[in-house]
Amino acid sequence: MARLTVALAAGLLLLAVSASAAGGRELLQSSKGCPALSAKAVESYNKAKGAFLEADCFEQVGTKGSCGSKSGGLCIYSNGQSCFYRSRPCKPTDSQVLGLFAAWNAALKTLDSETVADMYAPSAVLLPTVSNQYRTTRDEIIDYFDHFLPKGPQGALDKYEIRHLADGVVQLLGIYTFTMTLQGNAKVQARFSYTYARQANGKWLIVEHHSSAMPENEAALVMDAFAQWNAALATLNASKVASLYAPTAVLLPTVSDKVRNTPAEIQDYFVAFLKKEPQGVIDNIDGTSPNIRFLAPDVAINSGTYVFTLKNDDGTRSKVRARYTYVYKKYGSKYLIEEHHSSVMPETAGKVDE
Repeated sequence: MARLTVALAAGLLLLAVSASAAGGRELLQSSKGCPALSAKAVESYNKAKGAFLEADCFEQVGTKGSCGSKSGGLCIYSNGQSCFYRSRPCKPTDSQVLGLFAAWNAALKTLDSETVADMYAPSAVLLPTVSNQYRTTRDEIIDYFDHFLPKGPQGALDKYEIRHLADGVVQLLGIYTFTMTLQGNAKVQARFSYTYARQANGKWLIVEHHSSAMPENEAALVMDAFAQWNAALATLNASKVASLYAPTAVLLPTVSDKVRNTPAEIQDYFVAFLKKEPQGVIDNIDGTSPNIRFLAPDVAINSGTYVFTLKNDDGTRSKVRARYTYVYKKYGSKYLIEEHHSSVMPETAGKVDE
């Protein structure tokens, strides 16, 4: 009889423990006396299970009697009754996905290759930006970051898209820019795609990371925009020149006081200017032209000096140097001029020594 009493007491104690806040992967309710699932309860559950689940990954389910034996959720005991919270498929929010990138970026900041490699699943594949090697093991991934981290890279997302491919599988892809903080803050823009998979313990890890250099040299595209503008001048067709300006462009021309901010006004300026048969060459008298800077992923500014060969009234040709600023914005695959400011050299009146 004594043995039976001890066994019964032990069984009741076990039932009480299994129905407590640290219960299995079970945690929700439906009965009136059951509370809403708290962040603290989820935190306790994740700690006990080594999981990384959010509160919205559970739903309340009614239960009769004890739920301590139920699986697939979390069981707590509250207000004299057992309350069961069943885990369910749930996709991460956009902020959670962006948080995965932020965590990877923070790992880069440690300059510890193993810390970065911890962000990748055991079966992950890395196709890195500046290495031809296809990396499929932890050691290979660590080796890549051993060479990359000494540059002090810190990434910023320029453009991104989040795609939910299936329960537990999400992609983050787009364009990012790295600042190499240990190499004079040099900036490098690249394309990226991360594929994340939720692991058995609920943690999201990278299963594939593909990063590639931009196939087109953006600075070269900006310079090509000037070449197209110069080529349009050679046609002596004011309409063709004006077509290289964005619809909302502003032109502050060299030899006109008028601020021109409509396509018609810009074209009107070139009707008169093209009579001089201008041809421009970007100058390098100060060693810095052309000075191209990217203010945003699709917005560039190019400033410096250029020299124009112009036809005089008597048919002879002369050269004039001026200062310029072009602000370009990318429309599709083409840069158009958003602002063009041109002014004579203030100290020499544009005179060019032959």
